[in-house]
Amino acid sequence: MSKVCVITGLTATGKSQLAIDIAKETQAIILSVDSVAVYHELQIASAAPTLHQQQNIPHYGINMVSIKEGMDVARFQAYALNVIQEAFIKNQNVVLVGGSGLYLNAILYDYEFKEATNVTNKYDEFDNQSLYQMIVDKDPEQALKIHINNRKRLIRALTLMDEVAMSKTDHLSLQTKQLRFPLKIVTCDVKDRNLHRTLMNQRVDQMIKEGLQEEVFNASQHVDFNHPAMSAIGVKQWEHVFNQCMSIESCIQQIKTKTHQFAKRQRTWFKHQLQSEWLYVDDPQSVLNKKEECIAWMNNSQD
Repeated sequence: MSKVCVITGLTATGKSQLAIDIAKETQAIILSVDSVAVYHELQIASAAPTLHQQQNIPHYGINMVSIKEGMDVARFQAYALNVIQEAFIKNQNVVLVGGSGLYLNAILYDYEFKEATNVTNKYDEFDNQSLYQMIVDKDPEQALKIHINNRKRLIRALTLMDEVAMSKTDHLSLQTKQLRFPLKIVTCDVKDRNLHRTLMNQRVDQMIKEGLQEEVFNASQHVDFNHPAMSAIGVKQWEHVFNQCMSIESCIQQIKTKTHQFAKRQRTWFKHQLQSEWLYVDDPQSVLNKKEECIAWMNNSQD
């Protein structure tokens, strides 16, 4: 019986390499669950696995569409479930890897989505009062849960409602959270927070070395910075550089700061939204043990 092993967790924790190591030993395919890695134009920004890393292991969900075409959760869900179904027909195991929470939940659980309308990040131009009134109009129940001054939550709620083409309350009411497959879920973190900050900074420096600035500039020639994909950390921050309002050095530092903040939000999300086994990757023996455990579980047809 085919199985799905999920390697998820915080940024810069070595998820991709762990997934590759497990896939090699279990004849599995790898399905990336990253809402930025789907775009041709943002492979550096998403830290997508290199062609060398992908050798001999079929990878899906990477480098799929142009940023001009766009991607939404309903479309990605349909694509991913089809990839998994075809793998199961061939008696192949599947390793899911990535940290995009909504995309991940759409695959793991019996979430239902309507086809999204053409989503654009159009909310930056509105003040908080206008944003709040939009939520009141679209979803009064959610409006009671979000403070008018919490701009980020206001925009996230409105963007989600655009993406799933319904109110957030209706969307949540459809979700019974029944798992679709036999699963083993591993969430990667780093216990030493100072070490994790160093790893995140090194990740950003590597992206810069690989040509992140040029990649984002080229992407910005196709779509503007209001496009949802262009709001990603490591992408959005270059807007002010290209407008000559910020130095490259300040931009890089801002990317690092935003990455640290994002990791904190990821940690909170995974603790509250996903039932999983936690793996602290700064303990090499724990990584080895968990890798062997995942391989044994996937290769055991009786489980």
